[in-house]
Amino acid sequence: MTSTSLMLPKENSEEKIVIITPNNSGVGKILIREDTVLGNIQGCAGCGRAHFNCSGVKKQWSVLCWGKQSDKKYYFLLVLLSAIFALSLIGTVFFCFTNTINDAILSSMVIRNNSLAFNMWRRPAVQPLMKVHLFNYTNWHRVKNGLDRRLNVEEVGPYVYSQQVERVNINFQKDHLSFQEKNNFRYLPDASGGAHFDQINVPNLPLLGVVSKARDVNLNGFAQFSLNSALTWANHPEAFVKLPVHRFLWGYDDSIIDTAKPILSLQGKLKFEKFGLLVTKNGTVSDRLTINTGEIEKNKMNVIEKLDGQTHLPYWSSPECNSIEASDGSIFPPAMLDRNTTLYVLYPNLCRRLPFIYDRDVEISDGIQLLRYRMPTDVFDDPSHNPTNQCYCEVDTGVCPPKGVINVTACAMGAPALVSFPHFYLGDPILREQVTGLKPDPEKHQTFLDIHPTLGIALSGKSSLQLNIQVRKTPMFTSLGFLEEGLILPIAWIEMSVEDLPDSLKSLVYHGTYSTAAVQLGLTVFCILTLIVSSTCLLIMFVRRRQKPCATIRKLPGETELKTQLS
Repeated sequence: MTSTSLMLPKENSEEKIVIITPNNSGVGKILIREDTVLGNIQGCAGCGRAHFNCSGVKKQWSVLCWGKQSDKKYYFLLVLLSAIFALSLIGTVFFCFTNTINDAILSSMVIRNNSLAFNMWRRPAVQPLMKVHLFNYTNWHRVKNGLDRRLNVEEVGPYVYSQQVERVNINFQKDHLSFQEKNNFRYLPDASGGAHFDQINVPNLPLLGVVSKARDVNLNGFAQFSLNSALTWANHPEAFVKLPVHRFLWGYDDSIIDTAKPILSLQGKLKFEKFGLLVTKNGTVSDRLTINTGEIEKNKMNVIEKLDGQTHLPYWSSPECNSIEASDGSIFPPAMLDRNTTLYVLYPNLCRRLPFIYDRDVEISDGIQLLRYRMPTDVFDDPSHNPTNQCYCEVDTGVCPPKGVINVTACAMGAPALVSFPHFYLGDPILREQVTGLKPDPEKHQTFLDIHPTLGIALSGKSSLQLNIQVRKTPMFTSLGFLEEGLILPIAWIEMSVEDLPDSLKSLVYHGTYSTAAVQLGLTVFCILTLIVSSTCLLIMFVRRRQKPCATIRKLPGETELKTQLS
């Protein structure tokens, strides 16, 4: 490109302007006399996009002219690009190496008074199913009459109920929350394998419990005679009783309980008016739990701190076995969801917490990945097979139950109750030899939880546990005479499961899985691209900031005009 401009020489000066020709690359220098004024050279102005800044040279040549941008515009762009670079760098580090979006969601899940999370927790939309499988004793009369040697059971059911949980009597104390649970069970006849009025032969639990309690308290002769007389004239004096299912589960009148209360000092200790296998589960549960809301420490969200005001259980011989540091099984702190970490769920009715270990990853609808934790197969083993269970033996005598069962007498108001897997699965073979008709099923009788790895919510799972009672006799009470001492009788096994999720929870899980991941990925990519662009622009500005000549001026003999050629 070539442009023409006039150079104004010094008055009365006969000296000529010296021109230095550009080098091979086209870059040259403009040397002008000290009293020469540079005119508006359009080529140079177009190249430098601003005015010229000149630096001094030796002798009579006073200026060396270079192209350069305006300082004001340059520094404005420099500050703007530097700010964008700094923000994009912080954003890149922030979104690449932290779980900011997930942390924000977890913060919204903290149970605060009158918050959305609180309302969902107070009355959960999820309604678990409870399936009760009962054992019907088909030949107890024949065993009593000496015709059969062993009792035979037949599994009946399941009798299915939906459970609606509501938290009541709620009290906030900083980041702690205490409450009780109120349960409402609704019978589902269409999902059940039998009718509510089915008649079944079951062990006489009040009788077995009262006889065992009388054996422990060492009654005097008069008290024993009074109790024996009362049991003889009770409305259910036999070792087994025939009842409709709904009465056996939810309560029936039994004069044994009323008779035994004053004699065994049970007044005020029993938590029911009528006896029933599940009577204490319906209505308001008396246990009062205190949990950590996660307001201050998110790693303790929904961790149980107290049970009925106590920080530990009073039943066992070691702090580890008496510990209540666990979840209720619905929500776990996401920080605990490590595949090498053992989770714990507190079961107040079992007098202890139970462990869950990582099993495998599973997938539910919409391709959502969950972590499956299962109950260890040795959780009910005797100390010879699982030494950590030594503390669950009787404190005073050191007597341990057989492999496959745990003693929960302390949580059953003194009744000789034991818990196992269904049909004594994984238990000592002798347990199944004493009673015929038991058929363990490894696939059917598992206990597990499927937990969302980010939210910590247990979205599905199954708990299968069996309730049993042990025969403990005394010579004075003859109604149990035909049963062997120490015989463990299966009563029922109960399966708790979550098979369907409400739409509100499905939406929360979907967005917690995909939407948050998409937002975090999008912000991460945006910050990385912004970082690359801003750093590139800064580099270009620094490189172009170096002063370079933009034109070479030639003086042609006999001409008064100077031609300017851009380099």
